[in-house]
Amino acid sequence: MSNETTHSLSTLEQTPARVLTFLRAAGTSPEIRALLAARGYSDSDHEEGWTLLHQVSGHRPAPLPATAPDTTARDAINALDNWDEDGYRLVRAALARRFPEQMIFVLEGLAPARGAGAVLSVKNLLDRLDALETSPERAGSRKQDLAAIEAIASKGITGEERARLRALVAAAQAPTGAASPAPVVPPPVQDLQALKDWFDEWAETARVAIKRRDHLIRLGLARRKSRKQNDPAA
Repeated sequence: MSNETTHSLSTLEQTPARVLTFLRAAGTSPEIRALLAARGYSDSDHEEGWTLLHQVSGHRPAPLPATAPDTTARDAINALDNWDEDGYRLVRAALARRFPEQMIFVLEGLAPARGAGAVLSVKNLLDRLDALETSPERAGSRKQDLAAIEAIASKGITGEERARLRALVAAAQAPTGAASPAPVVPPPVQDLQALKDWFDEWAETARVAIKRRDHLIRLGLARRKSRKQNDPAA
């Protein structure tokens, strides 16, 4: 069985956000980096992860500004982070009762994310909504699809709002914040698979090299325990 058939598309689409969390932790925590390095994680492995992530995210290098730091990208990330959880809830609320098939198409395998991960989370959601509205492959369900888009718009996620979010995604991905929204070009499955293979190797390595739960949580490889789990009276 080939790698391309090993993981479903929905699993592959979740990989970029997981890789971003992993790379940020490995790049900002000296202790985590040292533990990974003891198991073979080198600077070239770290750069390979970023290269593969940029490849599936449509990243294009741009020169850094010569003047004062531009906060446009940071502000865009914060705006998307503040929006995505409520945005997903509104889409689900608009579709769950009357458009279950469209809800599955739009939301399957997607979820809100925190921090910089919200950029990819919102981008993937916008890509699905664009496909629901215009994809030739869905011509047979176009009437219901457009009705679903109208239902989503009634919740405030109008065409204008989607355009605003798309501009925020572009600003968050451009260091200068000056880039205009680029055409939507879904990453090839083989690129997502290559990223997933990289992540699987180093996630498994990290689980052996790192035993502290807070480090694993920071890498995105463990979840925080709920209050109920920690409460002896629960």
